[in-house]
Amino acid sequence: MGRVTGHMVATVKLGCFRGEKLLIVEPLDPEGRPDGPEVVACDRAGAGVGDLVLLLQEGGSCRAVMNKMDAPVEALVIAVIDRINL
Repeated sequence: MGRVTGHMVATVKLGCFRGEKLLIVEPLDPEGRPDGPEVVACDRAGAGVGDLVLLLQEGGSCRAVMNKMDAPVEALVIAVIDRINL
């Protein structure tokens, strides 16, 4: 999981990233504490700055979800988290 801390705009990028929204996400542990460096992730959930999100960080799975097997992507926002019950 992670928290969206910003967004990225790239006017020149690989064709496989055309139309993709890029977010800067800070990974978090289950208690909500920072858990590693921020990553750039493609957004498939319509997340925005400040949102708590489910972050997929495995390249093969990200490419499969995006249906872009040639895309050099290793992080993907796949859900906006409304609530966590531990």
